[in-house]
Amino acid sequence: MVLDGILSIGAKVIFFLTLKFLIEPWMNMRMGDAGFGRYVLILGYISILAYSFGEALNHIRVLNQANDKARSAQYRFIAGIEAVVTFLALLAYAWAVEKETIWNGVMLGLAGAFMMLRLYSECMFRIEINYKKILLSSVFMSAGYLVGYFFFFYGAPWYIILILGEAAAVFYAGVAGKAFYAEKVLGERFSWTLKNTLTLTSSYLVSYALIYMDRFLVAFLLNDELVSVYYIATTYGKCVALVIPPITAVLLSNISKGLISLDRKMVNRVVAGSVGTILLFFVAGLVVSRVMVYILYPASYQACQPIMDIGNLAQIVYYSCSIVNMLAIRLCPMKLQVKVEVCYAVLFMAAAYLGAKSFGLIGLAAGALVANSIRFLMLVVPVYKEVYRRDTLVE
Repeated sequence: MVLDGILSIGAKVIFFLTLKFLIEPWMNMRMGDAGFGRYVLILGYISILAYSFGEALNHIRVLNQANDKARSAQYRFIAGIEAVVTFLALLAYAWAVEKETIWNGVMLGLAGAFMMLRLYSECMFRIEINYKKILLSSVFMSAGYLVGYFFFFYGAPWYIILILGEAAAVFYAGVAGKAFYAEKVLGERFSWTLKNTLTLTSSYLVSYALIYMDRFLVAFLLNDELVSVYYIATTYGKCVALVIPPITAVLLSNISKGLISLDRKMVNRVVAGSVGTILLFFVAGLVVSRVMVYILYPASYQACQPIMDIGNLAQIVYYSCSIVNMLAIRLCPMKLQVKVEVCYAVLFMAAAYLGAKSFGLIGLAAGALVANSIRFLMLVVPVYKEVYRRDTLVE
């Protein structure tokens, strides 16, 4: 399991370094703060749809892998529908809001559809517990992004970067993981699969909308240039995504196969690990975050300094919730996901709005930190209640 974790983190690191240390700094230099801020906003819209659809179906398939072959046609059908919905939603946005040409709108839609399919198709490697293939997928995707930047450098819309990178990973998953191969027709219990997918997707839509809500609120309450400042200032906080989600995915795979039992001792370890992760990354980030921004975005360093610490801590707490959420998905009813995310949505928007109106960008980051901390508690408490309930029944 340790090797799996290393390979999974390695896959994230390869892509993260390519995107955050090469492509996005280059884009920022060519586009300027306002243009780069617009890129950050549109990328947020793409990611909300792609991650909500793709990861939800990914997790449903990993959690129910005992009957995977019998339901493969169901997953392929749902993935196809979700890809079409993602494409059409982004196409409509491009035309109606961004006033893009038809061709650019199609490119934006394809970028989102390929990202969604990539996030879903990775489940095949997790079911196999084959993290070498996940590492290779990241290599192909990073290469595709670099090729896409080449076209962007010579005048193509930046959407081409996402299209080529995500399509490369989807093609690899289709070939190496047979992600879109199905032996049977839809078969039995399709309604059950669809219901659970819709439930988890609705939860993830709220969750991912809130992940990116900070940049939307910055644009709405302040301006596009400050979106760029906030995004750059919290670059270190996003590094947590290199470590926590891959470890969560490894744990989820092993729990689903029965290799790890979720007793009280294991729950204590996971929760303690989450808290320890928050403290470790925050302390390290006091220095590392400043070094990163100074090297990668020297022109924005002074503007980013005031919000680095509180902004990065808010990001770290949020990503750490994914570890506890893995326990909640496994131990608690799926409807808990929707309840938690809806409550969190209201709290987040209220806290961020009040903070931004009172103290500007720093206040918005503080509001996000408060809301993310409460979300962590809203997940931990039900998990412990369920563990104690099961222990009582056994006794």
